[in-house]
Amino acid sequence: MNQQIKIAREVAVRADGFYENAKTLGEKATTVKRAQITGLESQANSALKVSDVLDFIKVRTARHEEWRKQQFGPELLQFIEQNLRQQRQDICAILSIADDTITAQDVYLLLIRALIRQIAAQYEFTSQLRGGGHNASDA
Repeated sequence: MNQQIKIAREVAVRADGFYENAKTLGEKATTVKRAQITGLESQANSALKVSDVLDFIKVRTARHEEWRKQQFGPELLQFIEQNLRQQRQDICAILSIADDTITAQDVYLLLIRALIRQIAAQYEFTSQLRGGGHNASDA
């Protein structure tokens, strides 16, 4: 099995493991406008380095009170910096990937993207259950 497939498989298994955390964060995110969640998804999907995503979250948390409500921004940042970093290290150890390589960075970004995807899905689901949710006019 080639390395990329092994990485994708490990990330998928780990993503299933942090689903409950993403669910909780997605529920907390309902205080945030939909456009900001879309922006977070876009940033995560286009980022070439982890610090781009972390900086995006920090700026949004600093500028928007709704990112601080229910501790959404701070908890998201902490989960990425602690839990996902550990997940990346575990995956890299299992697959014999050096920690200071571009491949290790890519593993970290894949984990972040999986988390953000799960958060966005829970956000949409919870928003709809709470009475129609957020729409494009909320932007």
